[in-house]
Amino acid sequence: MGQATKMRILILSGNNISGPIPTSISNMLELMLLDLSSNRFSGNKFPMFNPNSLLLYADLSSNKLSGQVPTTFSLGIKVLLLSQNEFSHVLPQNLSNLNQLEYLDLHSNNIGGEIPNFLSQMSSLQILNLRNNSSQGSIPIHLSSLSTLQILDFSSNNLSEIIPHTLESLSRMINHHDVSSSISSNVTSQIIVIPENWFLIHTISIAKQTDLLLHDLEVFWKKLNRGLPNKNLKLYTFLDLSNNQFSGEIPNSSGGLKNLKSLNLSQNKLSGRIPLSFGGLQSLESIDISHNNLFGESPYTLANLFELSYLDLSNNKLEGRIPSGPQMDRMNDPNSYANNNGLCGMQIKVSCEKVPSHPKLKEERTKKRSWETWFSWNMA
Repeated sequence: MGQATKMRILILSGNNISGPIPTSISNMLELMLLDLSSNRFSGNKFPMFNPNSLLLYADLSSNKLSGQVPTTFSLGIKVLLLSQNEFSHVLPQNLSNLNQLEYLDLHSNNIGGEIPNFLSQMSSLQILNLRNNSSQGSIPIHLSSLSTLQILDFSSNNLSEIIPHTLESLSRMINHHDVSSSISSNVTSQIIVIPENWFLIHTISIAKQTDLLLHDLEVFWKKLNRGLPNKNLKLYTFLDLSNNQFSGEIPNSSGGLKNLKSLNLSQNKLSGRIPLSFGGLQSLESIDISHNNLFGESPYTLANLFELSYLDLSNNKLEGRIPSGPQMDRMNDPNSYANNNGLCGMQIKVSCEKVPSHPKLKEERTKKRSWETWFSWNMA
């Protein structure tokens, strides 16, 4: 690899290469972009990069790599994609040394333990994806100190306890900031030829910003896995805590996330009422709080969500009139309201005048009358 030490970009994605990752890659002292995704690399040993090397982007996703999440990258790395592998154990403490990371994707592994507090020290994070792992415990309250975080996906884990009210402090989800990736400004345009004694001959001409090489971010949005184009990442803010074991009420403070585009709290054990503060989610396009134990009426403030295009309130214990408004009137898919106690409204073509009283209320009234009759009879 001697003649390749000045290589800036190495892309070997999708070539069915197997075996361990060659440690000699770390000898490429000027390497800035490394893409080994969608191969069959395996093992738990990884190249040991010089902490001061130039590496900014590493994509090892969709392989068969195992062991603990590797942290042997340059301290200046911006993008680290390790999803769809076989990583396990807890997240290592020295991951926090990579404090310039903007994009950390670890989804679809077997990472366990609690979500560590040290993630809150990674102050440059814009995207944190731990979807579909085995993490347990609660969400660290200090995670809200990540002022640049715009996409947070902890869905499909074993997280429990309550959703911390401190999430209201995620300032990137409150106000819009035009945060552009610094990767494109650090990798210059050039032509690179990978030598014949390497895995393949590959000529790459980089004439545009290198962030075009980023894969689309896969998000579970509106009941489907969708690829969110990289060029649009900075336009979206997502919070996905679905398919966990969260209990308690939805924090009223969550209504302060005014820049949030998608909120998914479905398939948990949440109870209580839908907060009135949801009406403050001015930018919200998608909300899914289905498959919980929420009760009471849907708050009238949902009519204030003028950007809303998807709503799922199904499989709860909601009752009463579905709010009406410019966008709410278009949320007329009956499946979005199915399996509740007694919802009514024009969206589901059920007149609120014809909705019978709640069965439990009827039962309580009947018991009350019976008790009053018995009491009167005995007092006579």
